[in-house]
Amino acid sequence: MGKNQIISTFNRFAEMEAKDNSPLYEFWCHRIVKEDFLLDLIKHIPKTQPKPNLFFASVQYLALRSKRPLAHCFLHPEETEFETSFHLLKDFCKENKHELIQLFQTKKVQTNEVQRAAYLYPIFHEIFKRSNKPLTLIEIGTSAGLLLNLDYYQYEIQQSDPIHYGAKGSSLQINAKNLGDTLIGIDTFEIKNRLGIDLNIIDLKEEDDYYWLQCLIWPEQQKRKENLKKAREIHLNCEKTLLEGDFRKLIPKYIGELNEESQIVIFHTHVANQFPLELKEDLLSMINNLSSKTPIYHVYNNMYDQHLHVDYINSNETTNLKVLKNTDGHGLYFYWS
Repeated sequence: MGKNQIISTFNRFAEMEAKDNSPLYEFWCHRIVKEDFLLDLIKHIPKTQPKPNLFFASVQYLALRSKRPLAHCFLHPEETEFETSFHLLKDFCKENKHELIQLFQTKKVQTNEVQRAAYLYPIFHEIFKRSNKPLTLIEIGTSAGLLLNLDYYQYEIQQSDPIHYGAKGSSLQINAKNLGDTLIGIDTFEIKNRLGIDLNIIDLKEEDDYYWLQCLIWPEQQKRKENLKKAREIHLNCEKTLLEGDFRKLIPKYIGELNEESQIVIFHTHVANQFPLELKEDLLSMINNLSSKTPIYHVYNNMYDQHLHVDYINSNETTNLKVLKNTDGHGLYFYWS
């Protein structure tokens, strides 16, 4: 990616993502695009990775570990003077250039946003009722697999008539807003199998892996960090299978070995934007081929647009069942339909 493309990427990140969510990152983005040293440093980030996310997470990771003055900006962004913080950022990057490049080459953007479970839960509940079978959940790009635990969380959804669902008494309560059609009658459902697939599985038993996930969260969003901590505790007591490798090989093998009858749901959120066109086509072709033996639900976004889609594929025929438009990337709100 050339310098002009990096500038465009950071400007877009500032306006479309950081604005109203992370004033610190928004300010830094607007200053980074004017600094040749930082732009040249960012060129070392692989083209498959979202550059702003990986850059900021890597800086946060090193700054907090080193306990340098820059760390205060991540711990207390509300007390940070932005101009001063940017000078600290520049100096820190110059002093830790080689360490940052190593992180760019070895770490990945694998945010586990448990808030997205707020809209996945009612979707899976509908699939359960429609199929009248327990579910086999298969998540592509699972990272640590926290969304596979969604029935272990409790939910409070604000709408015209607020609704609660999920596991009563759970240590993790997820709060979100439904700005669309009113949700009603959301009940429990049965999950028979949980499979997560990723090229790089995050092991939350490992402190460093957990620490990296914390650093992927933006400084002002302490609630997300708290949710991650609670989700980790739940995760360690929820049985699931996490496999590292290519989903094109792993999913057909896994489905072929299933003995009990269940409804297969393949889902992925904010992952397909990192897929080249060929991989997207391979994914759809794989699901289509598998549907000749068993019907499959496909829940996804970022294949064609940012909306959340629910498709039903049976005997090589795809039916579009639902589209949730303009769903917030962090799951803070959604438009039920």
